[in-house]
Amino acid sequence: MKNRLNGERKALIAFLSLPLILIILFGLIPIICLIYYSFTEWNGISQTKEIVYFDNYIKILTSEKYLEVFKNCFYYLISGLLQIVIGFILALILYSKTKFKGFFKGVFLFPVLISGVAISMIFRVFFAPNGTLDGVLTLIGLEENIRYWLGDPKIVNWTLSFISLWRYTGMSFILYFCAMQSIPIEQFKVLEIEGGGVIQKIFHVIIPNIKTSIKINFIMLFIGVVSVFDIPMIMTDGSNGTSTFLLKTMKVAFEDKEFGMASAMAVILSLILISIMIIRKIVVKGDKNEK
Repeated sequence: MKNRLNGERKALIAFLSLPLILIILFGLIPIICLIYYSFTEWNGISQTKEIVYFDNYIKILTSEKYLEVFKNCFYYLISGLLQIVIGFILALILYSKTKFKGFFKGVFLFPVLISGVAISMIFRVFFAPNGTLDGVLTLIGLEENIRYWLGDPKIVNWTLSFISLWRYTGMSFILYFCAMQSIPIEQFKVLEIEGGGVIQKIFHVIIPNIKTSIKINFIMLFIGVVSVFDIPMIMTDGSNGTSTFLLKTMKVAFEDKEFGMASAMAVILSLILISIMIIRKIVVKGDKNEK
């Protein structure tokens, strides 16, 4: 019996040792190195690394060069809020007795299924000078409203945030729609007996039953705002003031050769995402306790 238990224990250790080694090599050690590099001034090539302590962090949080990317998050925040509202309205419309529900669900979800590269290439043609949008505006007699959509610093961030809105609205829609499907029909019947109308159904039945989906949408919004990358990268390469925090981190590392600064930016981004995930866990736990 003892020999059998010892054999099972050895087999268990053998099976767990390889994943544990991989986690240490490709998970724990890189994280430790990243934190260490964030306190240094290093170009990624030199054998020597100068310790600068918290200088990188102070520079990121005080220099206009780095604070600008935080300001750009505002455009995507507005886009995300519109996405949440529009997704909710579309879910309400399809939740009611609407014909061709399957067709419209496919239309709303289609942008979510397309890769960021494909979407960026489509909209590069759409917003190009003398492109599709300019042609439509000219056709309907609004050529005076034509702008350099991807080149004018005053509107380019709004252009990119519109693309983000088009791409992710379907995600908010499907979260709301699926949550609405689980609402007990009896609640609507009770409200109808009490004389409740459409507005009362929305505020007293639908919204209370999909609170978790609403909270998840907001959490996903904040994660998306700080991690925007592919659309500005492909559309403008971060030029004309369109750089985001993640894109700026990559450029600081591989173009400016400031790996210490880039590591500090990566640590800050990680802390932001970890904070959001902790809030998400608290929110979900609170919802379970309420139930």
